[in-house]
Amino acid sequence: MLTLVYASGGSLLQVDWWNWVDIVLMLALTYGVYKKHRASAVTLFVYYVVGKIYVWIFYGVFLGIPIAAVFAYFFFRGVQGVFAYHRLANEYEEDTAVEYSV
Repeated sequence: MLTLVYASGGSLLQVDWWNWVDIVLMLALTYGVYKKHRASAVTLFVYYVVGKIYVWIFYGVFLGIPIAAVFAYFFFRGVQGVFAYHRLANEYEEDTAVEYSV
């Protein structure tokens, strides 16, 4: 988004406040995925897909659909990865638990 602002000759002062909220939200959700939080991964995927659908419906801008599909695919794979990580981590903890007798 910021690349488009600079490419069009604009400045950071011309960026809408909602774009800044969008950037901060995406960064926070990305950090959550980095920390392997399932809620962050699902929210990031849904936020991206709903945002793209919103732009397509209300602005009529259908450019970049193949790129959007690729990003959506990788966001979805991220969701699958986080859930697989937690499933495997839970299985590993159960297998390595030590039974102590008293």
